[in-house]
Amino acid sequence: MACPYCRLIALLLSGVAAAPLKLTILHMNDHHSHLSGETISLKQTSSMNVTGDQDIKITLGGFPRIVTAYNRLKAEAEVAGRTVLKLHAGDALTGTSFYTLFKGEVDAKMMAMVCFDAFALGNHEFDDGDSALAGFIQKLQTSNSSCPNTPVLAANVVPGASSPLIGKIQKSTTLTMNGENIGIIGIDIMGKTMMSSSPSAGTILTDEKAAAQTEINTLLAAGVNKIILLTHIGYDLDQEWIAGLSGVDAVVGADSHTLLGDSNTTIAGLSIGGLYPAVMTNGDGKKVCVTTAWEYSKAIGNFEIDFDANGDVVSCGGSPKFPYDGTSMVADSALSADDLTLVNNHLSSLGGQFIAIAQDSATLTLLTNYSGQVDALKKLKIADVPVTLCYDRFPGEGRSTACPKNATEKQGGAACQLVAQAFLYVSKTADFAINNGGGCRSDIVAGNLSYNGAIDVLPFVNTIVTLKMTGAQVKQVLEEALDYGLSPGGSSGAYPYASGLRFDVNCNMSKGSRFSNLEVNSGLTGTWSAIDPLKNYTLGTNSYTAGGKDGYVSLASVQASLVNLQIDYAEGLVTYAKAVGTLTIPPLSDWSTQAYTNRVGVSFGAGARGSAPTPSTTLSTSNSPSISTTVLANSSGAEPRLSSTWIFQLIAVCLGIMGSHGN
Repeated sequence: MACPYCRLIALLLSGVAAAPLKLTILHMNDHHSHLSGETISLKQTSSMNVTGDQDIKITLGGFPRIVTAYNRLKAEAEVAGRTVLKLHAGDALTGTSFYTLFKGEVDAKMMAMVCFDAFALGNHEFDDGDSALAGFIQKLQTSNSSCPNTPVLAANVVPGASSPLIGKIQKSTTLTMNGENIGIIGIDIMGKTMMSSSPSAGTILTDEKAAAQTEINTLLAAGVNKIILLTHIGYDLDQEWIAGLSGVDAVVGADSHTLLGDSNTTIAGLSIGGLYPAVMTNGDGKKVCVTTAWEYSKAIGNFEIDFDANGDVVSCGGSPKFPYDGTSMVADSALSADDLTLVNNHLSSLGGQFIAIAQDSATLTLLTNYSGQVDALKKLKIADVPVTLCYDRFPGEGRSTACPKNATEKQGGAACQLVAQAFLYVSKTADFAINNGGGCRSDIVAGNLSYNGAIDVLPFVNTIVTLKMTGAQVKQVLEEALDYGLSPGGSSGAYPYASGLRFDVNCNMSKGSRFSNLEVNSGLTGTWSAIDPLKNYTLGTNSYTAGGKDGYVSLASVQASLVNLQIDYAEGLVTYAKAVGTLTIPPLSDWSTQAYTNRVGVSFGAGARGSAPTPSTTLSTSNSPSISTTVLANSSGAEPRLSSTWIFQLIAVCLGIMGSHGN
């Protein structure tokens, strides 16, 4: 419950005369193991006037550049008489092969180079359980001798009795800076962490609002009258839940990957989700300021808060800062020196938000030492493949280079079917998964599957997301995708492959009547039953198909429910392959296409609905009961993110793999 007199008590308990404070918080969040720079495209403007008419590609962020920017921004703020905090609001882990290979070691070392004053846990910190997280925390707190023991915060995380997290996380930390006490409280998202990540048995998360208010009251009662919530619950919930609490002065948030800014940000061609920062009213009727700082180490939030002697917020402001490489840019080709000057001048005119800055040499050397292992990684064996798994889109289309056309004419290609099964495995709470045939690109040939082979099969820069839809909407989106695949000017890549969902397909019928006998077997762990058209399911796809691409039009209408799982889709196949050790053709009864009739009315049988699935298809993906349905597909369409996803995304970009999945 709120403590209406706690702030007055805090002043009395402090024992010293409080003073006004000018505080700058330099913050980031959701870097998801994206440790190298990210390439983004900026629209040309008349003020640039560079040669050619293509978008300008620049490199933002990356930890070597972020470290330099943090140091510069801190020094500038201190010269201006401001006190500086450096905060990270969580989801440092998972998302690229830096994490897949090194399990947080590289992230910890990069973060230690920044030397954060506090780090709040996000849901993805729990993806590999308490032990892996404890190891990451140990490395974070010991990797840089000049920056030991970074406080790791989560007021609503309760480790289990035997959890290695005991003693490694705090509800809050109090820092005394320029004679003033500043309390920082960490809050993690409860539902998503418990259901979609993997906290170890006994470790739980409690209600976010209740835990935050309880810890606020504790700090106020201890004499702390300036309180910052470092949250990982999403920008909307920060505004809806946290800002209304009593005693809170500022919220530095994460999880939704929201970019806040102003007109200068949008002039640069970036889309914003609101003004930086949001100014609101807390539960005491006093000013509270809320902000967040985008994603993937592309930006630093420069958050300025002024307090009066009572510890109340007088004003807040600031802006996002985008550290970028001002020495190398590309349009039609690499920009000339004159064109570089034009672009740099344009960016420098945007309110100081874009900072052309060099990379920190020590951080770059450290990161390069890990990056150098990519060549060996490409050749690393992940699984045995005793029999070739044929690739195809529509059944019998003949896309395989290793199998005859008749090998796929009854139920489609085993390669894409296996990919759907892999997606089902990694999506943890899924009832079923869908992957469009164009997202796969090759056979899985008998022998060994390597990382490089997984990229050959799934070459695009995509992540897996979830969406909420009814059973009726699931059928609708399947009908839309198939119609797109059959229509002139459409793409055969739209043909759906699913795991945990099966159906009969008749391409000779009209749109709306082509799918029948839709059945669901949740997680392939039970029995098949008819899909419920009224039931709400959680479906998954990746960022491309989620936007309604490749004919999956209805997915674009449920964007409000989208949650990005931050799993690269090729990495999903790798994770599954490592878990099973041997990749085999899935049992025919588990294939999504059971009966298939082509567009001219030729039928190729009724599938294998009567046969039982084998144990190889019933891998457990979560200790929690499966309560949702996840449909997973694939995407492209966005510009590749150079150097951002180590092997899965880096190699895809280096090989020039771009364009529509359906082509």
